[in-house]
Amino acid sequence: MAGEKIAVVGAGPVGGILSAHLLDAGLDVTIIDIYAPHMDKIRTDGLVIEGARDLKVPVPKSFLSLQEAAEQKAEFDYVYVCVKATVVKFIAKDIPAVLSDRGLAVSFQNGLDTEQGLVDVLGPERTLRGAVNYAGNLLDLGRIRMTFFNPPNHIGAAVKTSTEAQDKAKDLCDLMSSAKLETEFSPDVQHHVWEKAIRNAGLMPVSALTGQNMAQIMASARSVHLVRKLLAEEIEIAKAVGYEFPENFFDETLEYYKKAGTHVPSMRGDVLEGRQTEIEFLNHRIAEYGEKHGVDCPYNRAIANLVLCVDEVAALNKKS
Repeated sequence: MAGEKIAVVGAGPVGGILSAHLLDAGLDVTIIDIYAPHMDKIRTDGLVIEGARDLKVPVPKSFLSLQEAAEQKAEFDYVYVCVKATVVKFIAKDIPAVLSDRGLAVSFQNGLDTEQGLVDVLGPERTLRGAVNYAGNLLDLGRIRMTFFNPPNHIGAAVKTSTEAQDKAKDLCDLMSSAKLETEFSPDVQHHVWEKAIRNAGLMPVSALTGQNMAQIMASARSVHLVRKLLAEEIEIAKAVGYEFPENFFDETLEYYKKAGTHVPSMRGDVLEGRQTEIEFLNHRIAEYGEKHGVDCPYNRAIANLVLCVDEVAALNKKS
């Protein structure tokens, strides 16, 4: 894949960590993000990753928007979409203008159905889906803490019957693994998407509403009780949809949370900053699937509604 041109849209924890690894491997990467102060710092001093991995890389190519990239005639073979899931539908229409003739976009986010906005615009043969198994927090302008990486990541075609997209996904997995972000191809990546969505939905909204980090949640009997109820529902819903996990998945997920230490989930940061959360693509969407398949999901529906109420208040505060 020598010479492939890559764009990473979104320089937050997911996109920033991805970009730093790809740049450190010597790949042709352009970062695109609308947050001008963050991008100015990255352009001046490079992109810094700390924590589970320590990297500092110069960023020679960047834009503040897809429109700016298109105006400058930039063209990419792969466009990783690492923005909040709530934003995808707004930027998807701008991606075709920067894709090469056989270029593809990759939905590289957490949550269910985040790729649909890309499929609607690009079609299934030009859309890949990833399941991300690392996390981090933005420490400061140009600085990201990588809190953990539980390899591998997974990438596959957004629609598993898309054979050309499956072949491209295999190539991209090799590229990412060569950049020390171990990634495996999956012929049915949605299985891994559901796995990660369950792990996020079992704990993220608890942190968002209580202010606890992951270690604090796992040390609290009340919080753990809620987490266990959420997880049990989510695993049953996934089974009804067609994604069944091993018998020990429940206990392994609890251990997964414990290993994350004091990591603060991004949904908590969204609440603190008054941003719209991604609850629509996590507990809310899981509850929708549960209700569609006749699975009781009172805990997921309740916690989704609570976070949606927080989102409503944040939206009203922005208008006032």
